[in-house]
Amino acid sequence: MPSEYLPYNPVRMPRYVTRLVIFAFDMVFALISWAWASYLLYGSDLELVKRLLFSWPTLTLLTLRFLSFLWFRSGNIILRYVGEKDYISAFFTVWSPSAIFFIIYAIGFMPVHGVRVLAIVWADFFILLTLMVGFRIALRLMYDWLKVRHNHRRATAIFGAGEMGSMLERVIRHNASNKFRIAAFFDDNPKVHGKRLNGIPIFNPQKSFSKIIAKHGIEVVILGIRDLPPDRRASFINQCLAHHIQVLKLPPVESWLHGELNLRQLKTVNLEDLLGRAPILLDEAALRASIQGKTVMVTGCAGSIGSEILRQLLKQEPAFVLGVDQAESPLAEIALELKSVIEQGRFRPVVGDVRDSDRMARLFEEYRPEHVFHAAAYKHVPIMEDHPEEAIKSNVLGSRVLADLAVQHRSEKFVMISTDKAVNPSNVMGATKRIAEMYVQALNYADGCATQFITTRFGNVLGSNGSVIPIFKEQIEKGLPLTVTHPDIKRFFMTIPEACSLVLEASAMGHGGEIFVFDMGEQVRILDLAHRMIQIYGLTPGKDVEIQFVGLRPGEKLYEELLDHKETLAETYHPKIYRAQVRPGDFHQIRSDIDLLIAGAQNGWRPNDLVQTMKTLVPEFISQNSVFSELDNKDPRA
Repeated sequence: MPSEYLPYNPVRMPRYVTRLVIFAFDMVFALISWAWASYLLYGSDLELVKRLLFSWPTLTLLTLRFLSFLWFRSGNIILRYVGEKDYISAFFTVWSPSAIFFIIYAIGFMPVHGVRVLAIVWADFFILLTLMVGFRIALRLMYDWLKVRHNHRRATAIFGAGEMGSMLERVIRHNASNKFRIAAFFDDNPKVHGKRLNGIPIFNPQKSFSKIIAKHGIEVVILGIRDLPPDRRASFINQCLAHHIQVLKLPPVESWLHGELNLRQLKTVNLEDLLGRAPILLDEAALRASIQGKTVMVTGCAGSIGSEILRQLLKQEPAFVLGVDQAESPLAEIALELKSVIEQGRFRPVVGDVRDSDRMARLFEEYRPEHVFHAAAYKHVPIMEDHPEEAIKSNVLGSRVLADLAVQHRSEKFVMISTDKAVNPSNVMGATKRIAEMYVQALNYADGCATQFITTRFGNVLGSNGSVIPIFKEQIEKGLPLTVTHPDIKRFFMTIPEACSLVLEASAMGHGGEIFVFDMGEQVRILDLAHRMIQIYGLTPGKDVEIQFVGLRPGEKLYEELLDHKETLAETYHPKIYRAQVRPGDFHQIRSDIDLLIAGAQNGWRPNDLVQTMKTLVPEFISQNSVFSELDNKDPRA
């Protein structure tokens, strides 16, 4: 949670001073309560009361009280967190010396003639307990009041007037260090509309929302409800953002610190919350039957997609998972995250480059993977425009090395992670992915191939490394303008878990040779995403944060496609997965062409020659906003 919600404490005093003050007050209360109890019972005989106050019983009880306060550490309380445990501690602090005193009196060590000591002890017990508990409540209220005087609290509403919302309100109310002042609840349940929760009114968010916001000056809304349907969550967040209200959300219950909600864990909602996507429903039985007990290899396992595939795969109880990646630092992070799985012998991360055929061959020989999920690739369009030879070696050669080894070692399935940029490619990266698609699809139908090759094709994923969302987030947090390439540029988007769930589902349903295309909804304007990102932070586009248009990058086009003009879609049993009907090419011809392309990349061909060869392989590859555009009008035979 941002630090501005946890300001400097203006009423803080040294801890030992607080303890001494509370201890001193408790001793004064002990004397007052004994005197008060004596007066209540014997007020008509002041001489008796005076004699009782200056007697051995009084000295004995006060000594016991003193020792009890030391033993139970009555002064060791944190004012801003005073609560039930402190009241229970006060009870035992008062009860223990009262019980000991009564035992001493009962066995006759301290006879007091003419006085009903038991009655005084009982009265003293209740009076002292009331004074001590009341004093602690008063200290807490005074502390909160002083904090409020020094802090400007933002008027806040909680969406959800149920158990979670009520608990959230109590946590905020009992934490004087925060900057929230709960002014209202919103809830969709008509049974609670017009009622109050903890003294705070509950409103219908779909009725007079603007008036309620204006009346109470709401600046922040916290989502305080679990299991809120994604579409309802998205519509309510959009409703808040339209009124320039910042929206925060609770962390998952399992991530609460020591089982308790800490306000530092409140997070700003993200764009995934605004998609309103229903959870992906998988055929769990088919998926588990496909993966359970198998040895699986995941390449690019430290990347955004590969790491999520890894996490979801491990839930399906494979016998063993081998994770391969060339980036050692992200691989170390995955190893740390999955340390317990490594210790169980179910997962091993290894450093390896998919272009290194000898290294990959040794891994296949040692582990004999039955399923291969190939997510390793170079994906950044502008960088690959500058380095086509590296794109070819990684995306084409790397895919061919793994595919050939999968056939050689008779792996059951090979799932290639492709991209919508492979459709009618406008850049080097997309063209290399299309060539890899062509190779594995043709290999699937080659003579002697027992491996089922499956391709999955989808667009951008929200939050992946180097994608637009993390860039926008960093720019906003640094106070920089948001950079958008073009006002009309659009992209398909999915969340990382969504995409990986569909990859696994496609792997289970595929029988080889398919190119599966995912339903990604409508394309989204990047400019609209930029506006939403700014609003999510409680800021206003054009006022608090500027948006700059910087021009299309090399190889970039305004919109992406999931099918080219020669492909058609067929439905599958899953509503989010379609099968692209594509006629595979001749394997021997494709292999020969790819051999030539790879040899050129390895032997230092000029970039223009490499790209021209790719355009021959993929005729629909038309460069856009690129130095290679001039090749599109050139005769490849020249």
